[in-house]
This record gives sequence, structure tokens and C-alpha cells, in this order.
Amino acid sequence: MGWIAAHSPQAKGRVERSFATAQDRLVKGLRVAGARTLEEANRHLENEFLPWWNQHLVVAAANSTDAHRPLGPEHDLAASLGQALSRQVDNDYTIRLDRKVYRILGGRMPAGLRGAAVRVERRLDGNLMVRFREHYWELAECQLTSQPATPAQFKAPRRRKPTGPSEAYRANMRTFLTNKPAAPIWQAARSDRTLTRDVLD
Repeated sequence: MGWIAAHSPQAKGRVERSFATAQDRLVKGLRVAGARTLEEANRHLENEFLPWWNQHLVVAAANSTDAHRPLGPEHDLAASLGQALSRQVDNDYTIRLDRKVYRILGGRMPAGLRGAAVRVERRLDGNLMVRFREHYWELAECQLTSQPATPAQFKAPRRRKPTGPSEAYRANMRTFLTNKPAAPIWQAARSDRTLTRDVLD
């Protein structure tokens, strides 16, 4: 039997068959044993189900050599086991997480950090770390002072003062009103205002 990669379909099939067996046999065994509390379920699991599993389903490895490798300097166990989130850095080098504001602790901030997406790690010991370009910074919660918001005052729109007619408009009106009235329409109809003569040379 050859080596089977962990992400191969064969390995995934083994895991799925194992889950199916546990979900079928273990649930039925708990029902038959009458387990109703967590302590009773753990007792059935340790005393009955796991011995049956090891006796009938476990297959001994063809090569018993331990293939596990120790952690190297490139591995960070605390970062791997923590919860990783993505946040964006504000212009004042703060981030928002769980309705709180945290500032990034450190001396000189690298270029490009403001507005960048960073990896926030909530580790098992409760510490919060920010990772940006393979470097880490600690976070500290900002103590925000709660100030009551002042309601915005409503300002009525300023009315423009009506302006009177201009002097040019007044002069035109005076000229229009002082002119002599036009000729009656019957007299205007008789007048010849054509620019060309009726008889051609």
C-alpha cells in the first residue's frame, strides 16, 4: 500500500467513511445505552465504542515509523492556533474590532500601513496581534470619552431682499409710455411698406 496524501480524494473518502460510521454506530449505541448526560456519553464512548472501534476498524500501519516533524523556526504555533481576522487600518493607525477601537503600538510605522488590510490574530492567551508584511505589532484598546452629541441647530434659509427694477428698465418703460399711440389698424393696412415695386422695368 502506497502513501496517500492528506488532501487526495482517497484520504477524503476515508475521513467521510469514518464520520459516517461514527454518526451511525455511535448515535445508536448511545441510544441503546440510555445515555442522557455528557458524563454518561463519555463513559459509553471510552468503555464500549472506542474498544469496539479499535478492535474491528483500526488497521495497523505497514510502516510504523513516526512521520511527524518538529516545529521549525519558520513555524509560529501561537499564530497558527489563534483566530485570524482581516481589518483595515484607519488614517490614525487604529482598527475597529468587536465595536472597539484599537491602536497599533510601535515606533515608526511602515509606509503603506494606513488604509491597508491587515491580519488581526486573537491568540489563545488573549493577546491581539497585527500582522502586516511579515511583521507583528501589538494592539491596545483606545479609551474613548463619551460626549453627548449636541443636536444640530436648524437654520432657516436666509431670504433674499427683493430688488427693484433697474434704471435701464425704468428708462425703457418711460420711453414706451411717452411714445405716440400707433395708427389705427385700418390706416396701417392701407399703407404700402413693400421694399420692391409692383411694376418691373
